[in-house]
Amino acid sequence: MITIIIVTYNSEKFIRKCIESIYLKTKSTDFEIIVVDNNSKDKTVEIIYKEFKNVRLIRNKKNIGFAAANNIAMERSSGDFIMLLNPDTILDNNAIGILMDSMIKNENIGCVGAKLLYFDGSLQLSCRRFPNFINVFFGRRSIFRYLFPKNPISREFMLENMNYNYSHDVDWVMGAAMMIRREMINTVGNFDEQYFLFVEDTDLCYRIKQSGKRIVYVPEAVIKHFHGASIRKGFSRAHLHHNIGMYKFFKKYYSKQNKAFGFILYCTILIRLVIVYFLEQLVIFINLIRKKPIRDFE
Repeated sequence: MITIIIVTYNSEKFIRKCIESIYLKTKSTDFEIIVVDNNSKDKTVEIIYKEFKNVRLIRNKKNIGFAAANNIAMERSSGDFIMLLNPDTILDNNAIGILMDSMIKNENIGCVGAKLLYFDGSLQLSCRRFPNFINVFFGRRSIFRYLFPKNPISREFMLENMNYNYSHDVDWVMGAAMMIRREMINTVGNFDEQYFLFVEDTDLCYRIKQSGKRIVYVPEAVIKHFHGASIRKGFSRAHLHHNIGMYKFFKKYYSKQNKAFGFILYCTILIRLVIVYFLEQLVIFINLIRKKPIRDFE
């Protein structure tokens, strides 16, 4: 049996189609759906209550973050496999069944990730290398990535040259659509709740790999993902959580190796956030001058 966990926060635009796609596309597999709502202010909860009677809904009194919300559902779930799914996703095929089958066939696999597509059908890069002392400065939200978007370090970290039509062993897969064996949670623990949003998936995959199990990308499982739909309001805040999460990751695993590096990383993150905030305000200012509607800076 599979437990499908969806964490929502103001997800009324997407949650209906997400859940409908699960029931429509998931074949020959017993599953339960648990939705954990992080105190949404829109009609997310109302939609689930009225339209999906078989979905188990857990309501939090405040937004406790992605990691902590998933942990609540994991502790109350009963599946042998746990599928984490963002509310802004739609299954394109029997993706959940395909992911489960790939794990059943190989007991050495601890976690799998699906092929993610944007809603226009283009590929979304959903696998990464683990961050290290070099590529952390060239990641997707880094200064150097913005200044030099085609640099080889960023391309390697983002696995841009990987052929996404074939299965690969990777370091980690995005938590937007990942499946984990329950026994892995029992072995390495669930999400580290010091991460509020972002990097918690990196941390969990790191522990799974450290335990000797594989992380595998499965291209036959296809899921469409409206990337960032839950966080588009508040670009700077998203960057803030991502950079804080990255700092915590390095402090947790690498600080004993190089204490000086921790200070350098901390300073780099501060500089990065200042630049991001400045650029965001500049876009708002230009839009106001041109009398255009203010859009989120990406």
